[in-house]
Amino acid sequence: MQKDIGGVMGLYPMPVTIVGVVSEGRVNFLPIAHVGVVEHGHLLVSIDKNHTFSDAGIKEHKELSVSLVSRDMMEAADYCGIVKGAKTDKSGVFRYHFTDDVKFAPVLDDAPVSMACRVVGEVEVGNFTNYILEPVHTLVQEECLNGRGKIDYEKVNPILFEFQSAQYLSIGSVIGKCWSVGKNWKSAEKD
Repeated sequence: MQKDIGGVMGLYPMPVTIVGVVSEGRVNFLPIAHVGVVEHGHLLVSIDKNHTFSDAGIKEHKELSVSLVSRDMMEAADYCGIVKGAKTDKSGVFRYHFTDDVKFAPVLDDAPVSMACRVVGEVEVGNFTNYILEPVHTLVQEECLNGRGKIDYEKVNPILFEFQSAQYLSIGSVIGKCWSVGKNWKSAEKD
């Protein structure tokens, strides 16, 4: 039997990402777990307006990077969420580089997956600015690619964030193939 716990957001856990920005001429990193796919070619990051330093850089340059966080990056990523970029220089926390055409999106060298993105829209909801992004470059560690050159998320092994208990989780192994496992399911009712 289900129990109604109110209007609680129940879509956690979410992947932990590091958003890289340039603000006031300095690179800054901010962990963000409020991310999502808007459609196959665009994603969304939702940034609390309390993160004024990073937010100002995004608004000024309309570019940022979004990187998946692996288990070996977890401690550094969590640190970036503890300290404020306006007061602490976090530019040395991760190794990074810039692409030739997205000059204000520091791409994390050691992230399993990192995207240099441009802002194509923004929507304010409550205390959050939701940026709609178009990835211009997606850089993937070679060992995280499958034989067809696609991202293998079992190899990426991104960490997840669960808000209600404020904890990090890991993903499991593949349990089925999409658009395949349901082929053998038969409805008890006839069409």
